[in-house]
Amino acid sequence: MMKKKRFDISVWAAVSAITVLVMMLGMMIFMQSQQRKDQAVILFVEKGATLIRSFEAALRGPIDRKEEEFYLQKLVMETAQQPDIDYLIVTDSEGRILADSDPSMVGRPYGLDLDVKKVGASGDILWRQTANPEGAGTFEVYRGFSPGRSDDLQEDRRPFLVFVGFNMDKIEKASREDMIRIVIRAMVLMLIGSLAIVSLFLVQAYRLTRSSLSRLTVFSEALVKHMPVGILAVDQAGKIVTCNVQAQELFSGACADATGKKAADLLPVQMSQLLERIDEKKRLAEEDIVLPSGKEGNQVWEAVAAAFSGDDVPESKILLVRNVTAIRQMEKEVARSRHLHAIGSLAAGVAHEIRNPLSSIKGFAVYFRQRLSGNKEDEETADIMIAETERLNRVISQLLEFARPLTLKKEPTNMMDLVRHTIKLVEVEARKSGVEMDVQGEERPMNAEIDPDKVKQVLLNVFLNSLSAMTEGGRLSVRLEAQKESVEVTVSDTGAGIRENDLPRIFDPYYTSKPAGTGLGLAVVQKIMEAHGGAVKVESKEGRGTKVTLRFSNS
Repeated sequence: MMKKKRFDISVWAAVSAITVLVMMLGMMIFMQSQQRKDQAVILFVEKGATLIRSFEAALRGPIDRKEEEFYLQKLVMETAQQPDIDYLIVTDSEGRILADSDPSMVGRPYGLDLDVKKVGASGDILWRQTANPEGAGTFEVYRGFSPGRSDDLQEDRRPFLVFVGFNMDKIEKASREDMIRIVIRAMVLMLIGSLAIVSLFLVQAYRLTRSSLSRLTVFSEALVKHMPVGILAVDQAGKIVTCNVQAQELFSGACADATGKKAADLLPVQMSQLLERIDEKKRLAEEDIVLPSGKEGNQVWEAVAAAFSGDDVPESKILLVRNVTAIRQMEKEVARSRHLHAIGSLAAGVAHEIRNPLSSIKGFAVYFRQRLSGNKEDEETADIMIAETERLNRVISQLLEFARPLTLKKEPTNMMDLVRHTIKLVEVEARKSGVEMDVQGEERPMNAEIDPDKVKQVLLNVFLNSLSAMTEGGRLSVRLEAQKESVEVTVSDTGAGIRENDLPRIFDPYYTSKPAGTGLGLAVVQKIMEAHGGAVKVESKEGRGTKVTLRFSNS
């Protein structure tokens, strides 16, 4: 099948080349024919111009007007006796024939399809080719002139028009003979050229085949070497035949050193086992394999093993691997976002259902407090009911805030001013807990495109979390730093810190380590930061404090 395909391609290429050759020969024939015609036109025009000038010279002498018509007719008939002249016609400026080689035509109109007045006044040699129904075509040369003196036109003499018609029979016959010779010559050249083209093509096809095979080999090697997926092929004995740079991450060393060695001795155990599972029944296996990676933690590799073979290739196995750690982490984040969205929707529904009866409970508690005024114990009980109702209402408000889609009103904001303003809101509580606070950063404006109210809520939640972790005093430090494309706000405290097992869950709704906490503070922080296109990062060691970094884009 491959040979037949190459033969078809060769035929089409040869036909195309021969077609081009035929077009070139056709163009050559056309150009030679056109050259013949141009030469014939020049010959006829020169001959006609000579006859007209001779005819004009014969009429310049003094001639009596009465004898002029006879003399003119005689001169026309004698001149028309020359070989190759079909006719000779003289007309006035109105197109009426004054003299004709055929006397019977005298007095008839001629050349009315031309602007005879303009032609008669110009004096330029003009020509045209007309059809002759009695034989070959006629080449007609014409020009206007005025009889009499040569220096100027006499006022009583109107200009004449002279038409000389040449018989083109000999020219056309010679052109046909030349065309036959040119066609025969072209056919011979085409035959020789076609044979030469086919011969050259066969030689070139052989060279191209070798060159294409070489380029294909180089391309295949480059593709395997640089593709973003690790490739490793093993033979029937389980020895590595080839691999690329990406596959080198699975073992220490280069592919050149690994070639010829047992794959089981170099690859991780899970990869070797995946290759061993490929047999005659199972031709394809796919699996996510987790490999330890030192300080970076575990890495997830997507591995696909398959068997392949060809006409001249014994059955072998191939292993395709790709590091998908970041992709799997992203998939987890997407699943987590969907989970949080579902929780938020549920929370919004529950909050709406609770808030209505809660208002009634608070109203009844206030009513009973007024009715039972004077009884200290009953008043305290009513106050507890009112306080707990208000606390529950605050929790519901936080639920609604968390579930409600954020609508940001961004504006350029000086982050230093915003941080200092928020610090003042927690100064009283900080003094009660014995916590010292300080703000560090450059005094120059550090602007960010943010919603000031939402970001104030973020800062307030972070500050309150830090203060709640330092019940016995400590230091709360806020540092602002302007990066190239962002502004970073780092909040550090010397509090109790967060346990390592709790760190992955701190942004989950309703997760809290504080007895009176709602578990929504950091969840709201993350939601607001994501809405701003920013990022929040928490670093903590139990007993050594916590550092929260907020990153905002520059305005």
